[in-house]
Amino acid sequence: MKVGSLVKYVGSAAMYRDRVGVITQTYGFIEPHRLDSALVHFVGLEGKGRDAPGLGQVQDGLHPMGLEELKVVQ
Repeated sequence: MKVGSLVKYVGSAAMYRDRVGVITQTYGFIEPHRLDSALVHFVGLEGKGRDAPGLGQVQDGLHPMGLEELKVVQ
């Protein structure tokens, strides 16, 4: 997975189930040098879910996701 990849959410959160989005950034959440997370833009979910106010979220339309929650759409 890399920036610009079209991905489908395959995790367990019902709000995101079967949603398709675009990776805008990848990063290491636990260890900075080991990429394990991504910021994903899901159309129509701006300000909702993991992008909702609280816990330091900035409501920028990007949802933090673990790479294990995503599958690249071919």
